[in-house]
Amino acid sequence: MNAREIRRTFLEFYSRRGHTIVPSSSLVPKDDPTLLFTTAGMVQFKPFWAKTSPPYKRATSVQKCLRLSDLDKVGKSPKYLTFFEMLGNFSFGDYFKKEAITWAWEYLLNCARLSEERLLVSVYEKDEEAFNIWHKVIGLPKEKIFRLGEADNFWGPAGRTGACGPCSEVYYDLGRECGCGKPTCAPGCDCDRFLEIYNLVFPQFDCQEDGQKLPLAYPGIDTGMGLERLAMVSQGKKSVFETDCLLPIIKRMEEILGLSRNSENKLAFDAAADHIRGVVFAIADGVLPAPEERGYVVRSLIRRALLFSYKILKIEEPFLYKLTSAVVDVYHTHYPEVKEVFQKASLVVKAEEERFLYNLSLGIKKWEEITRQIPKGGTVSGEDAFRLSDTYGLGIEIQEELAASEGLTIDKGSFLKLLDEQRQKSKKTFLLPSGVPQGLKEFTQEFVGYETLSVISELYHYEGDEVYLHPTPFYAEAGGQVGDTGWIEGEGFKLEVISSYYKFGFRVARVRPIEGKIQLGRVLCTVDKKRRCEIERAHTATHLLHKALKILLGEDVRQEGSLVEPGRLRFDFNFPRPLKEEEIKKLEAIVYEKILEDLLVEKFFNLPIEEARAMGAVALFTEQYGEKVQVIKIGDFSCELCGGTHTRRTGEIGYFRIRQETGVAAGTRRIEALCGARVKKEMDEEEAIISALQKEFGPRDKILKKISEIKERVIFLEKSKEKISQRLISNIAKELVAEEIKGVFLIFGYYPYLSLNDLRNLSDTTKKRPKTISVFLTDAPRGEKEKVFLIRVSPDLQDRIKAKELADRLGKTLGGGGGGRDDLAEGGLKGDEKQIKEAIIQAL
Repeated sequence: MNAREIRRTFLEFYSRRGHTIVPSSSLVPKDDPTLLFTTAGMVQFKPFWAKTSPPYKRATSVQKCLRLSDLDKVGKSPKYLTFFEMLGNFSFGDYFKKEAITWAWEYLLNCARLSEERLLVSVYEKDEEAFNIWHKVIGLPKEKIFRLGEADNFWGPAGRTGACGPCSEVYYDLGRECGCGKPTCAPGCDCDRFLEIYNLVFPQFDCQEDGQKLPLAYPGIDTGMGLERLAMVSQGKKSVFETDCLLPIIKRMEEILGLSRNSENKLAFDAAADHIRGVVFAIADGVLPAPEERGYVVRSLIRRALLFSYKILKIEEPFLYKLTSAVVDVYHTHYPEVKEVFQKASLVVKAEEERFLYNLSLGIKKWEEITRQIPKGGTVSGEDAFRLSDTYGLGIEIQEELAASEGLTIDKGSFLKLLDEQRQKSKKTFLLPSGVPQGLKEFTQEFVGYETLSVISELYHYEGDEVYLHPTPFYAEAGGQVGDTGWIEGEGFKLEVISSYYKFGFRVARVRPIEGKIQLGRVLCTVDKKRRCEIERAHTATHLLHKALKILLGEDVRQEGSLVEPGRLRFDFNFPRPLKEEEIKKLEAIVYEKILEDLLVEKFFNLPIEEARAMGAVALFTEQYGEKVQVIKIGDFSCELCGGTHTRRTGEIGYFRIRQETGVAAGTRRIEALCGARVKKEMDEEEAIISALQKEFGPRDKILKKISEIKERVIFLEKSKEKISQRLISNIAKELVAEEIKGVFLIFGYYPYLSLNDLRNLSDTTKKRPKTISVFLTDAPRGEKEKVFLIRVSPDLQDRIKAKELADRLGKTLGGGGGGRDDLAEGGLKGDEKQIKEAIIQAL
């Protein structure tokens, strides 16, 4: 059966037996913090075994899953996957072991039409009930029923807590040729002969946080059967990668790369096919590549696939993104969500590939340099592993894959220690004491900075340069908005507030003494009004920009982060591609139009969050909300939850200008903009530049024409130089003399008046000469104290000496260095031409 038939027959089989067909849930589990991804069909049903009245007593589903527990085996084994579909039937306090076993056997024999001779089963060693059902009810001989321990036949929970219990597994015998050959080979063996296809779990217990297993209120049935594995045995294949679930993706990869999958390279093909499936489905469920948690998993899958393609297939260009269409072709009928995100997924994957491949080439080169000195079976030090990760972007997972393939290990303990030390250093400035100081045990605080910028307050407590005030007008850094600055004046002392932030849940002002000695008691607090107003302009402009992005690019655009400071904003948002210049101009126009309309900015304080949502308020990514919230409403244009400070009307923003739009991560773009006085300052600077250009080139309406004329002149001179260089190189080539040294012919020349491109052209005239090494030098640009070199090695010498190796030796001898290919290398070296020539002769 093909995959479509398997889904249909399975759901129909259990539907006829009273099961409700339940659609696949998202790969991102709902309300389950114990799991990053949905790892089994039962995840969405976990609460039902503990409920007195679940919505249905029986359910069946085909669930998309993403599981990383076997990641290191994917592509190296015929049966392991990260992304897979799990067929399942479930009972919540209804039927139990007898029905589950009987129906599973019936489906496999009558619907999937598997050979009974090839089927064997296992049970939990203490589960006599399951053993007797298989033997006495189904009629399996005892020698086909295997008792296994807790590691093999006790399932769950999915996460730290929840339903769990003994299980019984059905295996398919793939034949002796797939096994380990040991006399003890049987279900449960680590070899590939006995393929587990159907797992029948009998949830009888509720696992607690402390590991205690209590009886479930409503024991039931939880089964799981890998669709790809059933397809494999049903279609008579020896690998899940040869089924109709994955083979079309592999075939597309063969077409794209112009290569064929074989026994030597199948790891690269299989890993790519599996991983791109998982990536596309994760993106369809809203997970994008990122440095942490779910996003890190997606990023790791992309990078692992690229590593194998780079090492095994020598692919150095992005290609995974082209496979997204193959995933859509295979799955869009049953999972329409993958078709909806096809273009987004393609753009996101391509951006991630481009970023990683650049780092990979640098990291692999450094890895080879380090491991060249380590004998097989040796260990890469934690220091080297940390440097490869931190400096060269070669993650520890990638290093572990490389080490395993080369017979090495990594001192991961030392690596993790160094990583933790680095994290502690980076957090040191922001670490808080473990407990609230005694002086703050009874402290309460009111923030009045929305209403006033100056207030008589009480300086209640201070530690070092941190001051606690009640009430306080100083806005503490939050929601992307920087904290206020200002002044605090008391009896005989004055303090400058240099920053404001949260500590122990209170707003804290960090201060610098101006005069006198700090004392507790009544003080006058004043916020720097000019700075606060510039911050408010930027924050209100952020809301206008957010809404403008939704209007221009679609309502699914959302904020991914922000920074609001005086006269400047930085806004991160989800979008799969760079914005076009006309789109940026349109964004500016929309925002500026709303500034000119001088819309009223209304603030609603302490609204119940449900009331705020009823107003249509949009929640921003960077905020944390309680039961009561603040809403910022800008005319009828924008309405968002936000705890920041804002202008009274949009006209107060004044100027607005987008400075740049860039990418910060796959699928995440960043806009940086200026407003208020910052724009005026920038315009004044630009006017000064234009004035200087007028003095040089005349009236401003003539400047562009003058620059265009100069540009044309430069192009003409460059073309003239190129023609002269061609003729000069032709003449030089005729005069090149080769010296026979150590059985090779060395051509050496120093041409300080030629460019590096000229050296390349000159070397091209020598590449057909037999047994020839050509080395040409020129002066480095900008007066650097190096010679630029180019090395060309003829094909018949490359098994003896390679250009890139010669460049590396010269670099170690003289300082500098370079790189390239076996036939051609370039770089820079210290020393004069005589020293370089001598070093070359020594290196031959």
